[in-house]
Amino acid sequence: MPISEEPPFDLGQPLRPFRLPEPLTGRLVGPEDFPEAQAILVAFLCNGCPDVQHVAGALAALTRDLELEGLRTLAVNSAEDAPGDVAAEALRRRYVFPYLIDQTQAVARAYGAVCAPDFYLFDRRRRLAYHGRFDDTRPGGRPAHGGELKRAALQVLSGQPGPAQQIPARGCGLWPALAGD
Repeated sequence: MPISEEPPFDLGQPLRPFRLPEPLTGRLVGPEDFPEAQAILVAFLCNGCPDVQHVAGALAALTRDLELEGLRTLAVNSAEDAPGDVAAEALRRRYVFPYLIDQTQAVARAYGAVCAPDFYLFDRRRRLAYHGRFDDTRPGGRPAHGGELKRAALQVLSGQPGPAQQIPARGCGLWPALAGD
């Protein structure tokens, strides 16, 4: 039985629109709120995952740096984290992007996201240019640096296609069938 109800999300496919609540502000936010963005990153996160905790600080720094270049980020929490916990995490991590809550997991299903963290980068035409991991680090090893995602984002922001080699994300499963993977 397939995990995603949507067709596979292949490179070059258009961004799948959504609007989700941002617990920190109470607003509904979606990619269409950033028409000026040169690229849009949709990051699937959750608070308790060791893999997300490992990359969170580097992700916050990377998105702050690349926001000046035209990258806009939307983080989506499709786990079972409470809205108040999502808001607190956004403040604690000093995220400069909306951290949204997907309580029905409809957005995660639409994107085919099966783990957190997972990253979908769209170019200025809103076509998928990168879907993969943050970097090659793991919890308990060397610090996260975001090299793979940053290289992809810089390529896309400069008008080039995403990288030819893209390594899938690995992290905590978003679906009960994947728990413990």
